[in-house]
Amino acid sequence: MFYRFGFLCAAACLCAAFLGCDSDDTDDGTGGSTSTSTSTSTGTGGGGVGGNVGGGAVGGGAPGCTEPVDVLCSDQVILQMNLKDAPAPGLINNEQDGTGWISHVDATAGGFGSSDPHSYVYGKFADNGLEKVAISDEDSLDAMDWDIAFRRNVGRINSGNSGPSCVAAAVVPNVPAYDDFTVVPAGLTFNPDVYFTENCTMIEDGTGMPGSPDTLLSDYWSYTGCVAMTDAIFVLSLADGRQVKLLVTNYYDYTNGAQEECDTTGGVTVSPSGSAHIRIRWAFVQ
Repeated sequence: MFYRFGFLCAAACLCAAFLGCDSDDTDDGTGGSTSTSTSTSTGTGGGGVGGNVGGGAVGGGAPGCTEPVDVLCSDQVILQMNLKDAPAPGLINNEQDGTGWISHVDATAGGFGSSDPHSYVYGKFADNGLEKVAISDEDSLDAMDWDIAFRRNVGRINSGNSGPSCVAAAVVPNVPAYDDFTVVPAGLTFNPDVYFTENCTMIEDGTGMPGSPDTLLSDYWSYTGCVAMTDAIFVLSLADGRQVKLLVTNYYDYTNGAQEECDTTGGVTVSPSGSAHIRIRWAFVQ
């Protein structure tokens, strides 16, 4: 699934589009996570000021931005991504992880296969953890104050077809160990979150799951009968100029062994599996 970044370099001209999409993972369970985090984000209001630097690959990280840009194909994004007009109830919990954080995102969105899912859960990287930003999908298309969002297995960043800001992402080559990765390597190519064509048709991620968009963060998982982790390490370049290293460690509840079973056998028998309880490790890096 790492072909995505090659395509996005070519499609960079589609720069500013908000995207929000619900993807049906054919996972078997929506049981709740019982994460024991030390802090809970209560959320902040949507909106805010700032903006996108436009589309295109950004060598060495985006320089930051303060003014929003219009999201291309926004009407089609809302329709094809099944975006909602009310904030999601799901919370973001954080626990300290050395100099970084482990964040737990309740991206269950009303349960697997819901015909009327909740909005994405939106977050902003901050010194005290990943803070929830309490906005709806539709409002996210005008909001600069979020960085990352999850609904079920789909992850978005605030740029391109997903939002008006300039958050960009790169996958670190050669899959270094997360704990050993402390300095952003030179020569990384950062891209905005472009997954609609110039004709405003959604580009699917190739997993075979209908309606699953080819967002930049799609490389965190693969599908072989369950949502398995790829251990891809991302670097995100934020609108304020800071950079974050990020690893998605769990799609299923991290306490019940479902993720380990999926990753090793290609299936999940644990029930409930606790699907869409996203767990990420992240830290600011230079």
